[in-house]
Amino acid sequence: PGLPTPHVAAHGRQGMSRMGKSPRRLALFGEGDLERVILWSPDRAWTAGDLLDSAQALSDRLRARARTPRYLINLATRRDDFVVGLLAGMLGGQMNLMPSTHTPGAINDLGARYPRTVILHGSDATLDVSIDESIPRVAIRSPVASAPRHVKTAMPLLREDAIVARVFTSGSTGTPSGHDKTWGRLVANARNAARALAAEAELDNPPLHLLGTVPSQHMYGFESLVLAALCGDAVLSTDQPFFPSDIADGLARLPTPRALVTTPYHLQHLLAAEITLPRCERILCATAPLDPALAREAESRLGGVLQEIYGSTETGQIAVRRPCKNDQWSLMRGIELRQSGEKTIAQGGHLEEPTPLADRIEPIDPGHFRLHGRRGNQVNIAGKRSSIEFLNAKLLAIDGVVDGRFFHPGRTADRRGTQRLAAVVCAPGLSTERLREALRAQVDPVFLPRPLLLVDHLPVNATGKVTHESLLRLIGDVSTPPGTEPST
Repeated sequence: PGLPTPHVAAHGRQGMSRMGKSPRRLALFGEGDLERVILWSPDRAWTAGDLLDSAQALSDRLRARARTPRYLINLATRRDDFVVGLLAGMLGGQMNLMPSTHTPGAINDLGARYPRTVILHGSDATLDVSIDESIPRVAIRSPVASAPRHVKTAMPLLREDAIVARVFTSGSTGTPSGHDKTWGRLVANARNAARALAAEAELDNPPLHLLGTVPSQHMYGFESLVLAALCGDAVLSTDQPFFPSDIADGLARLPTPRALVTTPYHLQHLLAAEITLPRCERILCATAPLDPALAREAESRLGGVLQEIYGSTETGQIAVRRPCKNDQWSLMRGIELRQSGEKTIAQGGHLEEPTPLADRIEPIDPGHFRLHGRRGNQVNIAGKRSSIEFLNAKLLAIDGVVDGRFFHPGRTADRRGTQRLAAVVCAPGLSTERLREALRAQVDPVFLPRPLLLVDHLPVNATGKVTHESLLRLIGDVSTPPGTEPST
């Protein structure tokens, strides 16, 4: 009785699974309890049954269109809207396309590359006028108190080899590449992460109420927030705060025990704000390595255990650590690393396929490693070597520097044709001359940035990252004549 069991759509992986066995079918929610609370707000709680009712209604609306869509681009910012849209695609056999950015250009590009795509958006959202109007759009109707209660009497099951989402890289080195995520691997991913975090923290893993500052569409937010609620026993807050006061208020409203899922950028600004912070039993951080001093302050101020996740769009989360204890990363169950020349390949566990890592890895033993920054962040100028990580550390150590980034702009060279680095810095009260003097005392002159641009704040995206493209836009044309600089 109830909803028909979803089957793999045209984009699903057909045929038999490993060892010639038919693919298993897995519940859309953890152990299949329709009454378990998945989402929470101060006004109400949403059970698995509530969400499935709304998702089925949305799936029916999509199927009733003149042409049933094959792909969905879920632009919802509210957690309840996003989850309903995600589940509707799973029920109807549509693949969720999840770009790293929601700029009109990125959305229009996906619409052109994937025929029969529909944009899903919140009912109260206004889409950017630059988004191509020829791409159909459908408003998500979130669960409401008056919605029918549990139309189905059985939990829908999904084949483990069904492709639920295609997640895209940032495209910093070219066209964004898509990576398919199957339901079975996503479920294993969520369970591996919960197990690894509990073991690394040396704590039990009771059901946590999660507050996240990162979008649901980003791989980190998708795994650590959405999947933790769908596949585990976590309860997800509908809030997605950005500013420190909103984060503190969101935590204070949550029932205990609670966890904050955030980024170094958000955490730094939260701790710098002169506000009282409620106790938070767990803090999870990702997207960039966290400074140990900041990690210690976070544990002291929030009163909980801080942990980091290591992963990528391609691999998903594969390792954890507690930076206040050591600098080693612990691999999640089943994940293995092997060397191939200068590259490190991650394989096994919940990974879809062996995947090269973009970072320099120092293996310690089969289950642990140290991280030494991006392979592409090594700098060789005029025969002298350094790394972007080292130069950023020296820049941020200068008194008066609030934030800043070195980066390689590509074609900028000095009068002798030597490729030069650039830097964008937030340092109220300091001039470019003062900054260069301070840097000259710490780094070789060949690494001094040309251009050096002072800004009020660095451009960060929704996950607190500063992208290469945003830095290029700040300094303007990368072919600026040698010896000249953009205005500061």
